[in-house]
Amino acid sequence: MISKKFIPLAVVSVLCSASISNAAISVLSGSGTGSTTFASAYPHTALASFDASSASKIVFTVSTEFGFSDDPLTSVTFDGVAFTSAVNGSNSIQNTTIYYLDATTAGGSFGTGNLVINGTGDNDYGVSWMFLSGTADGVGATNSATSNSVGLTTTADNSLVVASHANNGSSGAAQSPLTPLLNADVGSAGGGSGYAIVATAGAGTYSITGSTSRPVTVIAEFTAEPIPEPSVALLGGLGSLLLLRRRRN
Repeated sequence: MISKKFIPLAVVSVLCSASISNAAISVLSGSGTGSTTFASAYPHTALASFDASSASKIVFTVSTEFGFSDDPLTSVTFDGVAFTSAVNGSNSIQNTTIYYLDATTAGGSFGTGNLVINGTGDNDYGVSWMFLSGTADGVGATNSATSNSVGLTTTADNSLVVASHANNGSSGAAQSPLTPLLNADVGSAGGGSGYAIVATAGAGTYSITGSTSRPVTVIAEFTAEPIPEPSVALLGGLGSLLLLRRRRN
């Protein structure tokens, strides 16, 4: 029987050695892509009146070209709340960016809103968006490369990686283990994006095919929400019980 004044050292050792696992990240319905010439029609609504209440994070990718009379996007918002840039890559002409928005940033949860992009000049944008559940806040590892492939060493098991690509020619098709999202001509450029769930943390290479003329590819890791093992929760409960007993004595 455990004394009400202390927990045997062996029990503490077993409880403290318990690990913390990660929840499963899910890609929710409503995720999709769009490719259009926005011209000067800013702000532009990419997705209207979508109920994102089940999502913990929204990820948005954009592939474009810039440097003429064109400019990259100036902002992306959902229900009026601005996204954060996770990683950006560019060369002399092409540009691709991965943005994200956490539900905690939007006041704790998402509601129903419009996914809106804003910018300046006249430009073509290829975009994709993902509504996710089971994610931790923020962004994990990121990388960029001026090629059709990019390497990434993920930091946690069960992470979701998102890759986005732009080139100076034709569309871009995400290759296995990526699940394709965007694969489209973007004006005189090309764009592509894709995602994968990485069960075990470690190094990997991710590719999006397309023109090899001025390619640029970026990638970002979004980690799963940690879930304490039952033994960790038990340790906390035992600690609370001991404190309560001490106060009663």
